[in-house]
Amino acid sequence: MNFYVRRSYNLDLLNFFNILTGEKFYCDRHPGMYELFGESLSIDSKSRIKEAVQINGSAMLGPLFSLVISAVPNFEKRNIIRMFEDPVQLEYYLKQYPYYDQALWSERAPIFDMLIPVIHELQENGFKSYWQREKLPKIKKVQRQLRTFAQTFQLDKEIEAMLGKGQAPENITVYLCAFAAPHGIKICGPKYISDITFSLESTLGIAVHEIFHPPYDIKHLEAELQKLGEDPLLQHAFKTKDPKYGYATMTGFIEENVVEAMAISICHKIGLEDDPLGYFEKHDEGSHMLSVVLFDAFSKHPKSIEQPFEDYFRDLLDLLPVGSLDREYEAIMNM
Repeated sequence: MNFYVRRSYNLDLLNFFNILTGEKFYCDRHPGMYELFGESLSIDSKSRIKEAVQINGSAMLGPLFSLVISAVPNFEKRNIIRMFEDPVQLEYYLKQYPYYDQALWSERAPIFDMLIPVIHELQENGFKSYWQREKLPKIKKVQRQLRTFAQTFQLDKEIEAMLGKGQAPENITVYLCAFAAPHGIKICGPKYISDITFSLESTLGIAVHEIFHPPYDIKHLEAELQKLGEDPLLQHAFKTKDPKYGYATMTGFIEENVVEAMAISICHKIGLEDDPLGYFEKHDEGSHMLSVVLFDAFSKHPKSIEQPFEDYFRDLLDLLPVGSLDREYEAIMNM
């Protein structure tokens, strides 16, 4: 398995939109950035961003844009405005990936055309030259460090063991950005985005995590996921989680929990995470309670390398006390 570390101005520009919303969640992680570029935007641009947030249902604009744009071949080298000007082409390429949802696309497609004037204004105000001068040197430094660090771990062996024999991708690509935090972002293909402020351990852990999305075909597990989503532990975790972390649907929330358990299981095994339960308690404010149960189950019921993960997960759910996972969770956390 080849591990590539790249950079992309286009992805950094798109994730900067999180900050331009003025949302404290993002501005606190990138101090001074809204004051530098957001406050000077015209009233029209600020209105367009506000409307985009309303359509999207959250200030998490960067992950949406990054996912859609990454479906386009050679997106790193293309003009971002020209891509935004052609939503038909964006939809055409996105349809080739499992992330496409016709209803969601119909809702969010207008955002791309809506924000073209904002991109024009941002670039006219010197955003690209600022990125090249202030952020690019830092990105290049982390690039060099991460390439060396990644060589000390054998990710391919563990990823194949989790996914099933022959299922691991030949390549994994991480795009290092300066404005992605606090998110690690899955994009199309075996690719993801990490932020240069994350530790090398976290960035490599995100690589393991994001490569597992999606861990199964939802259509093959509809009944099992429906039953799992009705479990009191899942209901409580879903209703009390902070919406700023995403996962607007129970199906998406379950998938994130499953992938998190898969990734932390591997990270613990190869030495990237020495306190898995402590991690689960802190990550996304402890909302991934199902991850705790699954992490423990992976250890108690080991998976063979020959078995595809989807089949293993179906079998695992039959072994778990779905309906009373809250007791399972408490027992694990109090060990």
